[in-house]
Amino acid sequence: MTSLHAFVAEAAQHPLAFYTALTAAIYFALGAAIWVGRLESAKRPYLTWAVMLPPVFALLWLGQAWWIAGVALLSALGYGEFARATGLDARRPYCAVVYALIAGLALCAIFKNYGLFMALPIWAVALLLAIPVVSGRYEGALRNLGVAVIGVVYFAWFPAHLGFLSQSTYGLGYVLFVVLATQCSDVIAFLCGKLIGKSHWTRISPNKTLEASLAALAASMALAYANWPLVFPHFPWWLVGLAGLIVGVGGQVGDLVMSAFKRDLGIKDFGHALPGHGGFLDRIDSLIWVAPLFFHTARFFYGGFGY
Repeated sequence: MTSLHAFVAEAAQHPLAFYTALTAAIYFALGAAIWVGRLESAKRPYLTWAVMLPPVFALLWLGQAWWIAGVALLSALGYGEFARATGLDARRPYCAVVYALIAGLALCAIFKNYGLFMALPIWAVALLLAIPVVSGRYEGALRNLGVAVIGVVYFAWFPAHLGFLSQSTYGLGYVLFVVLATQCSDVIAFLCGKLIGKSHWTRISPNKTLEASLAALAASMALAYANWPLVFPHFPWWLVGLAGLIVGVGGQVGDLVMSAFKRDLGIKDFGHALPGHGGFLDRIDSLIWVAPLFFHTARFFYGGFGY
C-alpha cells in the first residue's frame, strides 16, 4: 500500500509525464487488440491517432501559451469546416467576426482576463447583428445571423474554455482528464458499438447503440474515480462522479449535436483532413460540449482559477 501511495504521489507531481507514458501504453495495447481481433473498420482511425496524439502532448509540454494557441487554431479550423458546410464562408464579414473572436478569446486566456472572456461573445453577437444594418443587405439576414451566432457560441466560445481551463491551480490535470477521458469514451463507444452493439436508439445517428452508450458512460465514470487522486484530489466524491457524468453524457450529446447538423446539411462528415475520422469538427465534437460544462462546474464548486 505504501508503494502505491508513493506511486500516486509521484504521478500527481508529474501528471504530464505520467499521462504521456500511460497514453502511449494504452495506444499500443489498443492497437494490438484491434489487429488480433481483426477489427478492420478500426484500423484506419487508429493509425490516424498516431498523427493526432503527438501534437496534443507537444503543445502541453511546451506550456500554457502554446496549448491555448493550439486550441484557438483547432477552433478556427473547425469553424472553417462549419462555415464551408453551411455556405457562410461566402459571407466574409460574418466569418471575420467569428475568427476575430477566436483570437480574442485566446488572448483573454493567455492574460487570464476572465471578465473580458465572458464579455467578448456578447460584443461579437452585437457586431453580427449590425452587419445587415451597415451593409444595407437584408436578404438571408436571419439565416446568416443564426449560423454565425452558432459559430460565436459553439465554435469559438465553447472550445476556448479548454484554453482557460489550463489556467487553474489544477489546470494541467483538468485538461488532461477532459481531453483524454472524452476521447477514450469516444473510442470505447466506437469499439463496443462494433463488438456488442445491437439496440439502436436514435435516428440522428443510426449507428449508435444503447450498449455502446452505456459502456462509454460506465468507462467515463470509472476513469473519473480512477483519476481522482491525480487530477482532482480536492473534489468530494460526488463532484468526481459529476465530472464523470459530464464526460460520459456530455461527450455523447456533443457528438449527436454535430450529427444533427450534418444530417440537416445532408453531409456525412465536415471534412476529410483526418482519415477514418472525417474533419477536425468530427473529432472534437465531444470536447466542444464537455469543455465549458467541466470548466464552469469545477469553477463553481471548487474555484482555484484566481479570478
